[in-house]
Amino acid sequence: MSQKKCSVLVADDDPTVALLMPVALAAHDFSVTVVDNGVAALAAFRQGHFDIVLLDVEMPEMDGFEVCAAIRANETEETLVVLVSGHCEAAFVERAAAQGAAYISKPVDWSMLGTQLRDLLNARGGQTSC
Repeated sequence: MSQKKCSVLVADDDPTVALLMPVALAAHDFSVTVVDNGVAALAAFRQGHFDIVLLDVEMPEMDGFEVCAAIRANETEETLVVLVSGHCEAAFVERAAAQGAAYISKPVDWSMLGTQLRDLLNARGGQTSC
């Protein structure tokens, strides 16, 4: 029996990221939904099931931290939330960890992104079925 595809919600207001993310993740057997702001990300999350949520930190309407906080307020840390940002200061990374989120720095290494996400899922102890 084959393993189901991991479902990934990507929220990023950069149109280039919206084009590259599905291509980079399809090679690693991820199913990708892309939205361009935090409000749309939260609405999509509430309507579907996602194994991973990738959030740009600086987005219009709601930033990645606000979306992460709203997700965590309504569930345990079941969903892997990953904040994506060019910020890499210790306080920033600690803030992400305090919200139960992983962190990937920009610029994104497109060739490694799928592997990074699989590693993050594996580090969680197999809590997802994908």
